[in-house]
Amino acid sequence: MNNKKNLDKLRENYNNIQIPDELDNRVNEAINKKRFSHKKIFVSAASVVAVVGVINISPAFANALEEIPVIGDIVKVVRISNYSVDRNGFDVSIDVPKIEGLKNQELQDRINQEMEKEAKDLYNQYMKEIEELEKDNIPGREMVKSSVETKTNNENVLSLVVTKYEAQGSSNTTRKFYNINKNNETAITLEGMFNNKDYVSIISENIKNQMKERIKNNPNEYYWLDSEYPENDFKVIKKDQGFYINDKNELVICFDKYEVGPGSTGVTEFVIPSDVIDVNLG
Repeated sequence: MNNKKNLDKLRENYNNIQIPDELDNRVNEAINKKRFSHKKIFVSAASVVAVVGVINISPAFANALEEIPVIGDIVKVVRISNYSVDRNGFDVSIDVPKIEGLKNQELQDRINQEMEKEAKDLYNQYMKEIEELEKDNIPGREMVKSSVETKTNNENVLSLVVTKYEAQGSSNTTRKFYNINKNNETAITLEGMFNNKDYVSIISENIKNQMKERIKNNPNEYYWLDSEYPENDFKVIKKDQGFYINDKNELVICFDKYEVGPGSTGVTEFVIPSDVIDVNLG
């Protein structure tokens, strides 16, 4: 009983701690506040800053905090290195990204090793071409860029895309997506998300409707759809079509340049509404 009273008193003292408005505002901008329940107490970053002083003067409060869950590990994407060349008309810049903070070390290592290998292979490929052209005194006019972008990084999902841009006369852009379910720390695939095996046709029909609507609203926008060459028209997505999950938990299907339209169409994306097909993250 005395322990309970002491803990209640400590909580009361903690709740009365004054936090400067400026600090509170800055922390609130960066971190979503957690809700309190009768079973668990979630401590925000502002609270952690505030209780430091109490811990220093009250060992009992520090002991009580051992049973309170604090902010979880932060999953982030960083650039660990960059392969670059800028000489004689050749411009190569290839970022090597790395995921940090996943508890599933096997998944994290597999993705990191794959991204690092692809970046290194791309660099070696172009270095070989550059050396051959320089050996023959052929002037180069070539650009290769590869970079990573985090599309979504919230409490449920980490979605990132590695974009490769190549220009030598004409240009091309290709992308590779990595999607991770943070709830169970597994890789997200289209097949794994949908119990309905008709997801390919359902999503494809929605995309066709969106294409038609875009063409209707913008005559300059064009897709290979209902054209004079039906064999080239977009029909269905691939089972492993590129995609990411946006911050609204919606599926975004992605196409590279030339995949569903001429070069002027570029890379393109289609958000699939949740009333068409629900994203199931398990």
